[in-house]
Amino acid sequence: MNYVSGCFAMNYRILRTLHVYSSVVVLALVLFFAVTGITLNHRDWFSDHGSAVEVYLSVPDSVMEATDWQTHPLDGADTLRRWLSDQHDLTGGTVIYDWDNDEQLLMIDIKRPGGYSLVEFSPFSAEVTVFHQRNGLIAVMNDLHMGRYSGIWWRLLLDVTALIMLVFIVTGLWLVVPQKKRRGTLFRVAAAGTGVLAAGYWIALLP
Repeated sequence: MNYVSGCFAMNYRILRTLHVYSSVVVLALVLFFAVTGITLNHRDWFSDHGSAVEVYLSVPDSVMEATDWQTHPLDGADTLRRWLSDQHDLTGGTVIYDWDNDEQLLMIDIKRPGGYSLVEFSPFSAEVTVFHQRNGLIAVMNDLHMGRYSGIWWRLLLDVTALIMLVFIVTGLWLVVPQKKRRGTLFRVAAAGTGVLAAGYWIALLP
């Protein structure tokens, strides 16, 4: 009996340690998601429309010679994008290339949290036009909350955070089980919270 009690006490300490440290690890991100959940739900509270800038650049010979632009324009598109990234700090989480055959124009749509850049490049004039749209800090935070245009590393961070939060929730429930006096009340409260969530979900789907 003492052995069983000792094992239970040890497991309880391990679970409590996991519960405490998992909450500390994700504390900042949980606070971030709590705040941005409000900003996403009330976008009309924030009037920052951001700023728009258009710049014109001359493309160097190294980019012009990257491909035969007349027959294989998309082959040199990534070279142009890397030049813009290295020399003009033009970065983003999602990049889309498109070639307009009628206009003989390469377009690069570069999306990032809180803004985007649209690149238009004419291989025959060796000039590129870049339109930047920046929508402010709140827009950046909202896009990060949704994982939009944020790149692989941010999405990986979101996945790791979700796993740690799962550990936090499961260990919290498991710690409740031995508490005979309080677990009934705690489980009823959890059930009530789940019921409110389900009701809210059902109401949101009503026509």
